[in-house]
Amino acid sequence: MKTAVFGGSFDPPHNGHLALCLFARELAGLDRLTVSVSKNPFKAPADASDDDRATMARLFVAELNTAGKFAEMSDWELQQPGPSYTIDLLRHVAALHQGDDLVLLVGEDSYRQIPQWRESQAITKLCDIAVFGRSGAKLAAASCGGILPTAMLFDFDMPVSATEVRRLAAAGQPVSHLVPQSIAAYIESHSLYRA
Repeated sequence: MKTAVFGGSFDPPHNGHLALCLFARELAGLDRLTVSVSKNPFKAPADASDDDRATMARLFVAELNTAGKFAEMSDWELQQPGPSYTIDLLRHVAALHQGDDLVLLVGEDSYRQIPQWRESQAITKLCDIAVFGRSGAKLAAASCGGILPTAMLFDFDMPVSATEVRRLAAAGQPVSHLVPQSIAAYIESHSLYRA
């Protein structure tokens, strides 16, 4: 089986995340997807609480599974005592799904940062990497060199950001065009991101 890992702060999950996961399911031939809510030590603290981010990730997984069940939500990273690192998450998923081929789903910006990640060489030995970005083949030609790991590259351009969703929500404006309906309702009902 082919199991993909898609981690992020999910503050909140949005339609770009949704499209990327569904796109990856088809193009990378995924059998299973683990969506993991992270405590990224390199990002500013999340605006929403860990509980809210976990709940929104569960809603996100439910949205993914309307196209056929293949996604599961993991709060394993949130339960760890310190910051979470991709290598630790991958080892955890590999232990859960022994014998599966692992694929790490990342955006173009994250891919470019992999050489700075903890145990980056071990990551490339443990899984394949699928990169979704605007550069597509140009990214492969211009950037792979000897620095970035070999990866499957997919053209993907969906300009939605969690920053924009938070900004609109803080201003009391609707976000239902940027996030799945269940998440928009959750943001509204819990007054998330309001100043």
